[in-house]
Amino acid sequence: MAFAAKYLIRILALSLLLTAASAHADGTKVTIPLITEGKPDAGDTAVTGYLFQPEGPGRFPAVILLHGCDGLGWPLLRQGIAPLLRNYAQRFVRLGYVALVLDSFETRSIRNACNRPLTVSPARRAWDAFSAARYLAGTGRVDPDRLILEGHSHGAVAVLVATEQGRWHLPEHFAAGIAWYPGCGWTQAGLAAPVLILIGDADDWTKADVCRRFAERIAAAGQGADLVLKVYPDATHAFDAPGEPRVYAGHPIKPDPVLAEQAWTQVVEFLGQRIGR
Repeated sequence: MAFAAKYLIRILALSLLLTAASAHADGTKVTIPLITEGKPDAGDTAVTGYLFQPEGPGRFPAVILLHGCDGLGWPLLRQGIAPLLRNYAQRFVRLGYVALVLDSFETRSIRNACNRPLTVSPARRAWDAFSAARYLAGTGRVDPDRLILEGHSHGAVAVLVATEQGRWHLPEHFAAGIAWYPGCGWTQAGLAAPVLILIGDADDWTKADVCRRFAERIAAAGQGADLVLKVYPDATHAFDAPGEPRVYAGHPIKPDPVLAEQAWTQVVEFLGQRIGR
Protein backbone atom coordinates (compact mmCIF):
# COMPACT_ATOMS: atom_id res chain seq x y z
CA MET A 1 0.00 0.00 0.00
CA ALA A 2 2.83 2.41 0.90
CA PHE A 3 4.57 1.59 -2.37
CA ALA A 4 1.33 2.24 -4.28
CA ALA A 5 0.88 5.60 -2.53
CA LYS A 6 4.45 6.65 -3.36
CA TYR A 7 3.93 5.57 -6.96
CA LEU A 8 0.70 7.58 -7.17
CA ILE A 9 2.44 10.65 -5.75
CA ARG A 10 5.18 10.35 -8.35
CA ILE A 11 2.61 10.05 -11.13
CA LEU A 12 0.78 13.13 -9.89
CA ALA A 13 4.02 15.08 -9.61
CA LEU A 14 5.02 14.11 -13.15
CA SER A 15 1.58 15.11 -14.40
CA LEU A 16 1.94 18.54 -12.79
CA LEU A 17 5.38 18.99 -14.33
CA LEU A 18 4.09 18.06 -17.78
CA THR A 19 1.14 20.43 -17.39
CA ALA A 20 3.45 23.27 -16.38
CA ALA A 21 5.77 22.51 -19.30
CA SER A 22 2.81 22.55 -21.69
CA ALA A 23 1.59 25.91 -20.37
CA HIS A 24 5.10 27.32 -20.75
CA ALA A 25 5.35 25.92 -24.28
CA ASP A 26 2.08 27.54 -25.31
CA GLY A 27 2.77 30.86 -23.61
CA THR A 28 0.63 32.74 -21.11
CA LYS A 29 -2.37 34.57 -22.54
CA VAL A 30 -2.40 38.28 -21.69
CA THR A 31 -4.59 41.28 -22.49
CA ILE A 32 -2.80 44.45 -23.56
CA PRO A 33 -4.55 47.82 -23.38
CA LEU A 34 -3.90 50.05 -26.36
CA ILE A 35 -2.19 53.40 -25.93
CA THR A 36 -5.10 55.83 -25.89
CA GLU A 37 -3.77 59.15 -27.14
CA GLY A 38 -3.30 59.21 -30.90
CA LYS A 39 -4.53 55.71 -31.71
CA PRO A 40 -5.59 55.27 -35.35
CA ASP A 41 -9.06 53.91 -34.54
CA ALA A 42 -10.97 55.22 -31.53
CA GLY A 43 -12.96 51.99 -31.30
CA ASP A 44 -9.90 49.86 -30.60
CA THR A 45 -9.32 49.25 -26.90
CA ALA A 46 -7.09 46.22 -26.39
CA VAL A 47 -5.42 43.23 -28.02
CA THR A 48 -4.61 39.82 -26.65
CA GLY A 49 -1.30 38.02 -26.86
CA TYR A 50 0.72 35.03 -25.73
CA LEU A 51 3.76 35.73 -23.56
CA PHE A 52 6.80 33.43 -23.56
CA GLN A 53 9.59 34.13 -21.07
CA PRO A 54 13.06 32.74 -20.36
CA GLU A 55 14.13 31.87 -16.84
CA GLY A 56 15.75 34.54 -14.71
CA PRO A 57 15.05 38.10 -13.58
CA GLY A 58 15.98 39.98 -16.79
CA ARG A 59 16.22 42.59 -18.20
CA PHE A 60 15.92 40.69 -21.45
CA PRO A 61 15.75 41.72 -25.07
CA ALA A 62 12.25 41.10 -26.40
CA VAL A 63 10.49 40.36 -29.65
CA ILE A 64 6.89 41.12 -30.58
CA LEU A 65 5.51 38.78 -33.26
CA LEU A 66 2.69 39.74 -35.65
CA HIS A 67 0.64 37.10 -37.48
CA GLY A 68 -0.44 37.06 -41.09
CA CYS A 69 -3.81 37.82 -42.68
CA ASP A 70 -5.31 34.52 -41.53
CA GLY A 71 -4.74 35.26 -37.87
CA LEU A 72 -2.93 32.87 -35.61
CA GLY A 73 -2.34 30.07 -38.07
CA TRP A 74 -3.21 28.66 -41.47
CA PRO A 75 -6.74 27.19 -41.23
CA LEU A 76 -5.71 23.54 -41.44
CA LEU A 77 -3.12 23.99 -38.72
CA ARG A 78 -5.05 25.79 -35.99
CA GLN A 79 -4.06 24.40 -32.59
CA GLY A 80 -4.64 27.30 -30.23
CA ILE A 81 -1.75 29.64 -30.95
CA ALA A 82 -0.36 29.24 -34.45
CA PRO A 83 2.30 26.53 -34.78
CA LEU A 84 4.46 28.87 -36.89
CA LEU A 85 4.57 31.76 -34.44
CA ARG A 86 4.70 29.46 -31.44
CA ASN A 87 7.77 27.85 -32.97
CA TYR A 88 9.46 31.21 -33.47
CA ALA A 89 8.51 32.40 -29.98
CA GLN A 90 10.11 29.28 -28.47
CA ARG A 91 13.23 29.77 -30.58
CA PHE A 92 13.56 33.35 -29.39
CA VAL A 93 13.18 32.25 -25.77
CA ARG A 94 16.05 29.81 -26.28
CA LEU A 95 18.12 32.76 -27.50
CA GLY A 96 17.32 34.61 -24.28
CA TYR A 97 14.44 36.80 -25.49
CA VAL A 98 11.05 37.46 -24.03
CA ALA A 99 8.60 36.76 -26.88
CA LEU A 100 5.08 38.16 -27.20
CA VAL A 101 2.83 36.85 -29.96
CA LEU A 102 0.05 39.37 -30.60
CA ASP A 103 -3.44 38.49 -31.80
CA SER A 104 -4.72 41.57 -33.63
CA PHE A 105 -7.97 39.84 -34.62
CA GLU A 106 -9.55 38.33 -31.50
CA THR A 107 -10.72 41.51 -29.77
CA ARG A 108 -11.90 42.93 -33.11
CA SER A 109 -13.99 39.81 -33.84
CA ILE A 110 -12.14 39.20 -37.10
CA ARG A 111 -11.36 35.74 -38.39
CA ASN A 112 -9.54 36.52 -41.61
CA ALA A 113 -8.28 39.52 -43.59
CA CYS A 114 -6.72 37.76 -46.57
CA ASN A 115 -7.18 39.69 -49.83
CA ARG A 116 -8.87 42.38 -47.67
CA PRO A 117 -5.79 43.93 -46.04
CA LEU A 118 -7.54 47.03 -44.71
CA THR A 119 -9.90 44.97 -42.54
CA VAL A 120 -7.31 45.88 -39.91
CA SER A 121 -5.00 48.50 -41.37
CA PRO A 122 -1.20 48.33 -41.01
CA ALA A 123 -1.37 51.51 -38.90
CA ARG A 124 -3.75 49.88 -36.42
CA ARG A 125 -1.52 46.82 -36.18
CA ALA A 126 1.54 49.01 -35.75
CA TRP A 127 -0.30 50.70 -32.86
CA ASP A 128 -0.92 47.25 -31.38
CA ALA A 129 2.84 46.70 -31.51
CA PHE A 130 3.69 50.02 -29.84
CA SER A 131 1.14 49.27 -27.13
CA ALA A 132 2.70 45.85 -26.63
CA ALA A 133 6.12 47.51 -26.36
CA ARG A 134 4.78 49.72 -23.57
CA TYR A 135 3.26 46.69 -21.87
CA LEU A 136 6.53 44.76 -22.00
CA ALA A 137 8.54 47.69 -20.68
CA GLY A 138 6.09 47.92 -17.80
CA THR A 139 6.87 44.37 -16.67
CA GLY A 140 10.36 45.44 -15.60
CA ARG A 141 11.82 42.30 -17.20
CA VAL A 142 12.42 43.75 -20.67
CA ASP A 143 15.04 46.19 -21.92
CA PRO A 144 13.02 48.86 -23.82
CA ASP A 145 16.08 49.67 -25.95
CA ARG A 146 16.29 46.09 -27.24
CA LEU A 147 12.78 45.56 -28.57
CA ILE A 148 12.47 43.73 -31.89
CA LEU A 149 9.35 43.69 -34.07
CA GLU A 150 8.82 40.63 -36.28
CA GLY A 151 5.90 40.10 -38.64
CA HIS A 152 4.72 37.69 -41.30
CA SER A 153 2.90 38.78 -44.48
CA HIS A 154 0.09 41.10 -43.30
CA GLY A 155 2.01 41.48 -40.03
CA ALA A 156 5.21 42.19 -41.94
CA VAL A 157 3.58 45.20 -43.58
CA ALA A 158 2.86 46.46 -40.06
CA VAL A 159 6.57 46.04 -39.26
CA LEU A 160 7.48 48.34 -42.17
CA VAL A 161 4.82 50.86 -41.15
CA ALA A 162 5.90 50.79 -37.47
CA THR A 163 9.51 51.45 -38.49
CA GLU A 164 8.67 54.22 -40.97
CA GLN A 165 10.78 57.28 -40.31
CA GLY A 166 8.97 60.31 -38.89
CA ARG A 167 5.54 58.68 -38.75
CA TRP A 168 5.22 57.95 -35.03
CA HIS A 169 5.68 60.26 -32.07
CA LEU A 170 5.79 57.90 -29.13
CA PRO A 171 8.46 57.20 -26.52
CA GLU A 172 8.37 53.52 -27.52
CA HIS A 173 10.69 52.49 -30.33
CA PHE A 174 12.05 49.35 -31.96
CA ALA A 175 15.72 48.51 -32.19
CA ALA A 176 15.11 46.50 -35.38
CA GLY A 177 12.39 44.99 -37.54
CA ILE A 178 12.13 41.59 -39.21
CA ALA A 179 9.64 41.34 -42.08
CA TRP A 180 8.83 37.94 -43.59
CA TYR A 181 7.40 38.30 -47.12
CA PRO A 182 5.82 41.76 -46.68
CA GLY A 183 4.04 43.94 -49.15
CA CYS A 184 6.74 46.56 -49.60
CA GLY A 185 4.65 49.31 -51.16
CA TRP A 186 2.91 50.65 -48.04
CA THR A 187 5.42 53.27 -46.88
CA GLN A 188 6.90 56.37 -48.44
CA ALA A 189 9.53 57.63 -45.98
CA GLY A 190 12.82 56.16 -44.76
CA LEU A 191 13.53 53.80 -41.90
CA ALA A 192 13.48 54.62 -38.20
CA ALA A 193 15.26 51.31 -37.40
CA PRO A 194 17.27 48.65 -39.24
CA VAL A 195 15.03 46.16 -41.04
CA LEU A 196 15.57 42.65 -42.42
CA ILE A 197 13.23 41.53 -45.22
CA LEU A 198 12.96 37.83 -46.12
CA ILE A 199 10.95 37.02 -49.25
CA GLY A 200 10.68 34.43 -52.00
CA ASP A 201 11.36 35.13 -55.66
CA ALA A 202 8.34 32.99 -56.62
CA ASP A 203 5.96 34.80 -54.25
CA ASP A 204 2.96 35.90 -56.34
CA TRP A 205 1.12 37.44 -53.36
CA THR A 206 3.72 39.93 -52.08
CA LYS A 207 6.17 40.49 -54.89
CA ALA A 208 9.94 40.42 -54.41
CA ASP A 209 10.41 43.06 -57.13
CA VAL A 210 8.40 45.56 -55.08
CA CYS A 211 10.75 44.94 -52.17
CA ARG A 212 13.75 45.37 -54.46
CA ARG A 213 12.42 48.78 -55.50
CA PHE A 214 11.82 49.61 -51.84
CA ALA A 215 15.45 48.70 -51.07
CA GLU A 216 16.66 50.85 -53.96
CA ARG A 217 14.67 53.83 -52.66
CA ILE A 218 16.03 53.37 -49.14
CA ALA A 219 19.58 53.13 -50.52
CA ALA A 220 19.09 56.25 -52.63
CA ALA A 221 18.05 58.09 -49.46
CA GLY A 222 21.38 57.17 -47.85
CA GLN A 223 20.02 54.40 -45.59
CA GLY A 224 21.24 51.40 -47.53
CA ALA A 225 23.07 50.00 -44.50
CA ASP A 226 19.81 49.94 -42.53
CA LEU A 227 17.99 47.55 -44.85
CA VAL A 228 18.93 43.94 -45.51
CA LEU A 229 16.90 42.28 -48.27
CA LYS A 230 17.17 38.51 -48.71
CA VAL A 231 15.38 37.05 -51.74
CA TYR A 232 15.19 33.25 -51.89
CA PRO A 233 15.07 31.69 -55.39
CA ASP A 234 11.94 29.65 -56.19
CA ALA A 235 10.45 30.30 -52.73
CA THR A 236 6.73 31.10 -52.51
CA HIS A 237 4.78 33.12 -50.00
CA ALA A 238 4.97 31.64 -46.48
CA PHE A 239 7.87 29.37 -47.44
CA ASP A 240 8.63 28.93 -43.73
CA ALA A 241 5.10 27.77 -42.81
CA PRO A 242 4.54 24.17 -41.69
CA GLY A 243 2.38 21.68 -43.55
CA GLU A 244 1.98 20.44 -47.10
CA PRO A 245 2.01 22.48 -50.33
CA ARG A 246 -1.36 24.11 -50.86
CA VAL A 247 -3.20 26.99 -52.47
CA TYR A 248 -4.55 29.58 -50.05
CA ALA A 249 -6.69 32.58 -51.03
CA GLY A 250 -5.68 31.89 -54.62
CA HIS A 251 -1.93 31.83 -53.96
CA PRO A 252 0.48 28.88 -53.90
CA ILE A 253 2.10 28.09 -50.54
CA LYS A 254 5.04 25.72 -50.81
CA PRO A 255 6.75 25.13 -47.45
CA ASP A 256 10.50 24.71 -47.74
CA PRO A 257 12.14 23.65 -44.46
CA VAL A 258 15.66 24.07 -45.85
CA LEU A 259 15.08 27.66 -46.93
CA ALA A 260 13.21 28.31 -43.68
CA GLU A 261 16.27 27.30 -41.68
CA GLN A 262 18.52 29.42 -43.88
CA ALA A 263 16.23 32.38 -43.26
CA TRP A 264 16.21 31.76 -39.51
CA THR A 265 20.00 31.72 -39.55
CA GLN A 266 19.85 35.09 -41.29
CA VAL A 267 17.56 36.40 -38.55
CA VAL A 268 19.97 35.29 -35.83
CA GLU A 269 22.93 36.84 -37.65
CA PHE A 270 21.03 40.09 -38.23
CA LEU A 271 20.10 40.41 -34.58
CA GLY A 272 23.62 39.53 -33.51
CA GLN A 273 24.91 42.41 -35.58
CA ARG A 274 22.22 44.88 -34.51
CA ILE A 275 21.70 44.24 -30.82
CA GLY A 276 24.41 41.79 -29.88
CA ARG A 277 22.37 38.57 -29.74
